[in-house]
Amino acid sequence: MKYLEHVKSVALLLLIFLSLALTFTIWTFTPSYEMIETPTQEEVSIGDKRNADEVVRPIKVLYHHEDEVTGTFSQLEIETMLDTVQQWQISDVLLFEEEAGPELLKQYLHGPGRAVLYYPAAVPFPVFDVIMDITDNNLPESTFNRVIIEWGTEDNTNPVIYFINTGSGRIYEAQVTDTALEQFRGDFVEQAMNYASYVTDPRIGTLPVYVPENPVEKMSYDYLLEETPTSVLADAIMDSPSAEFAGDLLSEEYTDDSGAIMRELSGQKSVNYVQPKAETSDPAIPSDLIFHSVSYINEHGGWTDHYMYFGMTSVNQQISYQLFFEDAPVFSNTTAISLDVEWGIDNGIEQVFRYSRPTYLLDSVAETRTLEMAPGTAVLEALTRLDLDLATVEAVTIGYELTRSEDEPLITFQPAWYYKANGKWTRLSDESVGGVKLGLE
Repeated sequence: MKYLEHVKSVALLLLIFLSLALTFTIWTFTPSYEMIETPTQEEVSIGDKRNADEVVRPIKVLYHHEDEVTGTFSQLEIETMLDTVQQWQISDVLLFEEEAGPELLKQYLHGPGRAVLYYPAAVPFPVFDVIMDITDNNLPESTFNRVIIEWGTEDNTNPVIYFINTGSGRIYEAQVTDTALEQFRGDFVEQAMNYASYVTDPRIGTLPVYVPENPVEKMSYDYLLEETPTSVLADAIMDSPSAEFAGDLLSEEYTDDSGAIMRELSGQKSVNYVQPKAETSDPAIPSDLIFHSVSYINEHGGWTDHYMYFGMTSVNQQISYQLFFEDAPVFSNTTAISLDVEWGIDNGIEQVFRYSRPTYLLDSVAETRTLEMAPGTAVLEALTRLDLDLATVEAVTIGYELTRSEDEPLITFQPAWYYKANGKWTRLSDESVGGVKLGLE
């Protein structure tokens, strides 16, 4: 019995020590937590991102030789030329003429020994500086819509580059090396002799308007109608949008906590975004308007198809990027065909006030047809028969008319002749230019 009492005492003592050890362990225990990542909202991209040089581009180049004018609107051929020009060092950009009149502009734009790059809208020098290598440190904010590369003739051996705004008459002159222009003559001027011939009519335009002399083959296309869902566009453009039916109860409308509204315009196959708080009457700096709008569209990968800079109104902070198809601008009376951005200011911060864009995508071709367009000579003659002040005509081009089928999910791109007068593009009817000829499918 005596030994049993000793055993109990030892067991009790061990239990006391074990209890103390467990208590200490509990007090000093620190759990090991795995890091739990908080999910973040993924960036929604509906298409591609582009640099300024991919959307600010000439749409036509004419080569004025001694006895004829040739040219191209092929973006592939223009791209090849630009790849070379972008390697030049352009220097000494100086104002040459403040306000040149039509006759002086004709001498610069249409004399022999020069190539003329046609931009569809005014390009600010700071934007061109990003695209090209200009060595000048303090470039003006001025704009131009024509670049003249004067490669020289027997009578004029002093080659230069001119930047001309045909609206204001302002002309800037710049220098490049003789070596660069010699390379240009060898690589492009001789090759351009094989391009299509271009003609003009002295009765049309304050400045001569050139068109391809002979018939041009173009393709007509039918595409299956495919669209980016409005909900995806809302997620890409807005912050945590919520959906509801618009007042017509037929289309969707999205809002977010900032007060922005995005509405689906199903009849035009587009959406319209508005941030009412950002409305302003302040004008924009033209170069900022291009840089900021390209950056904004890049934020949601908004370049779903081939859009090109087509115009701006800096006083209203508006800029437009037009849909191009087969190297030609697209026009439509019923369907959206451009990315349009209008900027504003809210609490001192610049932001988008209004943004509208198409919802459709060009992906699946259903059918194609080859058409022979009327020659440019017939088009110029047709213009003279219109009830129109011919001096107001600024440009003539082959474009594409976009139409939609009422019975099938198709959109059609039909080539047609268009003219621009008083800032507005108008289609010439096929009948007025002698019709179009069907080719082989």
